[in-house]
Amino acid sequence: MSEERRPPNGPHVVGEVEAFDPGPSVSLAAAALQGISAPFALIGGLALDAWGIPRATKDVDLAVPVGSAEPAAERLRSATTEVRPLRIGGVGLRERDRGLRIDLVDRRVHFSGLFQEAIAEAASSGRRARVAGIEVPLVSLEHLLVMKMVSGEPKDEVDARRILQLETLDYARARGIAERHLGAASANRLDALAREVGRPEVARRLYRNGDDHE
Repeated sequence: MSEERRPPNGPHVVGEVEAFDPGPSVSLAAAALQGISAPFALIGGLALDAWGIPRATKDVDLAVPVGSAEPAAERLRSATTEVRPLRIGGVGLRERDRGLRIDLVDRRVHFSGLFQEAIAEAASSGRRARVAGIEVPLVSLEHLLVMKMVSGEPKDEVDARRILQLETLDYARARGIAERHLGAASANRLDALAREVGRPEVARRLYRNGDDHE
């Protein structure tokens, strides 16, 4: 930095970045949910990371059945815990003392069926992710992709495109989940995204007179 551009008092802190350790959040949330016999599945940024798509995240997202978020949150609550309802359905918990940053998501307002199916599939598959030495049920790549389609956030569309580039994705299965839970228009939108990233299952073709349009 040139002398004329240097801050008058030397270097200064512009902002503070806090490293997020998911271990306490995962272990305590899993124990609370197991304590009320509620199944769950890891979703969100940590699930992306488990599937080989690194993405920084500042919280632990767990899909939970409708009716289990509040009792699990009560088991986690302390005098310094901030507990708030999530706009999309579920409960968020934040606590500095124990390093908790947990979202228990049930999507009770819309798309609860998608989340219930994802939780059940994760349990029946036996699929697990290891987070800070703790093993928890992991959402399928196909359900995770469809979850990204419902958020409407730009970062989630970026995530969806990254998932679509994975060879391990079963695209036909993912499209079926999208059509079943989100409808034909969303399934067609998924096709458009898949074409943009070059998935061969949805290669663009020219229509001729008399063809049936998909």
